[in-house]
Amino acid sequence: MIGTLAILGMGLMGGSLGLAAKNRGLATRVTAYARREESRREALALGVVDAVYDSLGDAVDGADLVVICTPVLTMPELVSDFRAHLSEGCVVTDVGSTKAFLARELDQVLADTSAIFVGSHPMAGSEKAGIGAAREDLYQNARVIVTPAEGTPPDAAQRVMTFWEQLGAKVSVLTPQAHDELIARTSHLPHLVASSLVAAIDRDSQNVTAFCGSGFCDTTRVAEGSEQVWHDIVKTNLDPIRREVDRFDQVIGNLKTMLRREDMDGIRAFLAASREKRSKFEM
Repeated sequence: MIGTLAILGMGLMGGSLGLAAKNRGLATRVTAYARREESRREALALGVVDAVYDSLGDAVDGADLVVICTPVLTMPELVSDFRAHLSEGCVVTDVGSTKAFLARELDQVLADTSAIFVGSHPMAGSEKAGIGAAREDLYQNARVIVTPAEGTPPDAAQRVMTFWEQLGAKVSVLTPQAHDELIARTSHLPHLVASSLVAAIDRDSQNVTAFCGSGFCDTTRVAEGSEQVWHDIVKTNLDPIRREVDRFDQVIGNLKTMLRREDMDGIRAFLAASREKRSKFEM
């Protein structure tokens, strides 16, 4: 069992983490940091944490494990602000969607401390935001990628892996760079494609909402995600995302060629191949 678990950020991810940790008895004490007073009041009212602070230092004081649940670009500055308050041997992890940037930046910030950063990326979440959307089962059966860097002590990585497993998650281990290459393909590209579809379909003053069916809703749901979160993801994973967008552009280019040539056999084969591949996905 963890002595004190500190969660920084009381949105969907942090709130769900607090609920799950408390209800599963994973920590003796769960503390949190939230910038907004409204979020602090709601966290206490919902029983998400035992104590919540407007001070980072107070939130992490005495913590054995710190989980940062804020947009990626905010994390280095946050860690710089609270690092002097970290306990000996404290492990710091996160829920961000890019890892190489964080491994590089946070290793530097923590270089002269005994604290250790081990990246995490839960493949969970929702287009909904805020602590009001938090739910205890968010991480149940979710894929969580843990990304120890070269030189990360094995026991620190194991502590993080065990934590997620105790929350009911399925843990995989990748290097930070391998993570970013893979997730650019499976998560970052789909989000940008969903946003592009919304822009392409709602392109003028014509009201098309009434004519959008469930396919549109399913395909574009993630486009409702926070632009701040996704701005930070794109900025910190630019090269892999550029490569995936280029590959997607090739697929669209091939489709455009078939349409221009009225190659209906080619279109049928394309649709059949995609249907077959999709049917084999384990979701």
